[in-house]
Amino acid sequence: MTESFDAENREGHGPRVRPAAVVVVVAIVLLEALAVLAVAVAHAAQLGQPGPVGLPGRLFLLLVMLGAAAWQVWVGLSFARGRAWTRAAIVVWQVFQIILAVPMVNPGNATTTTVFGWALLVPAAVGILLVFSGATMRHLAATEKLGRM
Repeated sequence: MTESFDAENREGHGPRVRPAAVVVVVAIVLLEALAVLAVAVAHAAQLGQPGPVGLPGRLFLLLVMLGAAAWQVWVGLSFARGRAWTRAAIVVWQVFQIILAVPMVNPGNATTTTVFGWALLVPAAVGILLVFSGATMRHLAATEKLGRM
């Protein structure tokens, strides 16, 4: 368990403690943001290479990836602070990740593709399960009651 970003809770009873499930969800979301950033950096390194998409399309895709990484960081930090709206953003991201991962875990795929698929699928499944756990629901409900949405 860790201390909250807020130095003290509203009642002044000392630091607020986050449940382990919240810490794990935040870690998953921030690691996913780092992964998107890594893909964006790799994409940026190949901007000058020839390919089917022109430079404007590649730059747009790079901006989308950078925006997605920034969004994930914001969602993760806001979830840690107990903002209830983050639950929906986390679930949508995890569902998209599962949709991308399921075809990759097909046994007929190459080993690298299958491993990458599992690397997408496992954190997404854990994230969805934990975001609806009792501990995270109480974490989000406690801050809603304090009026800090």
